[in-house]
Amino acid sequence: MVIATHPSESTTRSVYGFRPWVRRAGMSIVLVAAIVTAVIIAGVAIRPSARFGWARDPFTWAYIGALWLGGLRIYLGTFRPAAEIDGTRITVRPLHQLRASSVTWEAVLGTEQMIGGDRMILYHQTGRGMRFVAMNLNLVRGRRDFLTELDRRLVDMGFSERVVERSRYLSRSQDE
Repeated sequence: MVIATHPSESTTRSVYGFRPWVRRAGMSIVLVAAIVTAVIIAGVAIRPSARFGWARDPFTWAYIGALWLGGLRIYLGTFRPAAEIDGTRITVRPLHQLRASSVTWEAVLGTEQMIGGDRMILYHQTGRGMRFVAMNLNLVRGRRDFLTELDRRLVDMGFSERVVERSRYLSRSQDE
């Protein structure tokens, strides 16, 4: 966790990066895609008749393309923080989504977490109605600190905790 003072506000901003192994996993996916691509291209160059077999199959190239895109998405996505918390908003960048979700504290409706689980769902209000963003907590460096800070901020805002079976919810009090 890195604490930095935001120049335009008097509040602090907490930044939670991705764990180091996440970037390495993305790079290994890209490496596999590069090796497979190179092997197919070399095979076709050395033996032109190979271009009529599985190397020409569209599924093969779709699979290799998915490896390239997925690996690059993971690798490049880890250069930005996984989550940021400041005085006005929470920003989360799940790797399974193309863009970050930045939610003001007033728009937060609640969170859901499976007890002992690795997923957190943040429910929030938008102009189009209620939406949610899911976050894989195993990918966040400083996961406990992130959850502690998020819980503290929500409880300070009047959210209350409720446990239903194996899920833990933080939501606005029923009195509001």
